[in-house]
Amino acid sequence: MSTEQLLILFLCSLVPWTIGNGMSSLLPVYAAELGASPAVAGCQMSLYYVALAAGTLSAGWLSDRLQRRKALVIAGGLMSLPALWLMGRVTNTWALAAISATWYFWAGMSITLINILAGLFADESARGRVFGILALNSGLGSLIGGLAMGPIADRWGYPTMFAVLSLFGLLWPATGSFLKDAGAARAESTDTAAAGRKVGLGRGFYLLFLGSLAATFAAYVFIMGRSLVMDGLGFGAASISTTSAISEVPILPLPLLLGWLSDRVGRKRFLVLGCLTATGGLLGLAASVSLWHFWATSILITISFITGAVGTALVADLVPQAALGRGLSLFGATTWIAGILGCAGAGCAVQNFGPVSTFVAGALLPLLAIGLLVPIRGAGQEEGLAPAGLAKATA
Repeated sequence: MSTEQLLILFLCSLVPWTIGNGMSSLLPVYAAELGASPAVAGCQMSLYYVALAAGTLSAGWLSDRLQRRKALVIAGGLMSLPALWLMGRVTNTWALAAISATWYFWAGMSITLINILAGLFADESARGRVFGILALNSGLGSLIGGLAMGPIADRWGYPTMFAVLSLFGLLWPATGSFLKDAGAARAESTDTAAAGRKVGLGRGFYLLFLGSLAATFAAYVFIMGRSLVMDGLGFGAASISTTSAISEVPILPLPLLLGWLSDRVGRKRFLVLGCLTATGGLLGLAASVSLWHFWATSILITISFITGAVGTALVADLVPQAALGRGLSLFGATTWIAGILGCAGAGCAVQNFGPVSTFVAGALLPLLAIGLLVPIRGAGQEEGLAPAGLAKATA
């Protein structure tokens, strides 16, 4: 992959990551201001992840059939702008949920298409590094969005915050217009695309899928629970959003480092690390009362999310090239499916059982994920796969 293409992919995905990560910690608070209970706010947050999952899965389907990934990324950016503007002008929580879900659909689709382009262009020996670089966007997005959005909302209100975001969102289709589509460099025939739909993804992929689902479910229990607990303790919007941003600062280079190391020493050990930090973060959140407690536990959860880039690289190792779009979109959907279950479950559980019980129960899920990861073998070892040209990933 050329440096120019990687830079454009990076910048294009930075915009939706900044908007999405910046909004995510404030939307439950905004919904509460509009009259939502914790359970309703949790269900509404889960709706956003339904939209993200739908967009992610749609990206794999459209990528394989249309082979026009650049045009779809640009279209997603343009369609997201009206939704951002309208979010700041709603008067009830369900209108907010419906309009926000529209934005999240286009964001999920575009981010997944960018990852598919990265997987198609990346050299076999550099997949971890490429996906590690793209994973920096999650941290940078939280840092930029978190530091900017909370203070704007506190000082000028949510309508102004969403108006600013709609202007910032113009950079999404603008940078997308410079992308090089994989179809021009690596064209697929109709027969190849049809064959890709028939190729199995392999036992290792499905174990990875389930493990990612369990670990990420726990991470979203943390995210939803942190916002509700901090709001209940009297922290303002700026403190809630900047907590997410501050947690990114000490570990900002970590995605690139983990990706680079995973190309050399294997990927599974870093996925296990992510599971352990998720468990630690939830147990720490159960005892958090001061601002610095929330900063420390947020760092642990951020590490667990960062290791997801290593999982994406492992998917590219395990899945045959003809089925790469399908495999990456399905794996990407685990994040949003977990968001659906985690936000709805956390909101209801906190309301009915209290935060401590909710967080302790959630801390057990990443340990289950570790058990699912153990049997996964490297590329070329999967039953009946051994796809030619794929790198051998050391488990």
